[in-house]
Amino acid sequence: MRLNKQQIEHLAFSVIKGLLKEEIIIVEDREKFVLGIQELVSKELEKEDLLDEKVKEILKEKLNEIRNSNIDYYELFKMVKSKLAEKENIVL
Repeated sequence: MRLNKQQIEHLAFSVIKGLLKEEIIIVEDREKFVLGIQELVSKELEKEDLLDEKVKEILKEKLNEIRNSNIDYYELFKMVKSKLAEKENIVL
């Protein structure tokens, strides 16, 4: 996960604070809502981490082919990740 717990907490708090300030949302329990946003962000980042691991495994199996064909590993990683994300309905 690229964001630590404190960063996720800050992100969730900032988003909620901004939405409340602009009166875009109204919440009864601000703390509960912030915790829900934190959990949602954490789960989505975990999905992306798992996706990265799947891509690494796929490319690991094809490493010799990749080396022999002079394909940029990073570009191929992005392409495979994008295709898998689309297939698994993961928003990047």
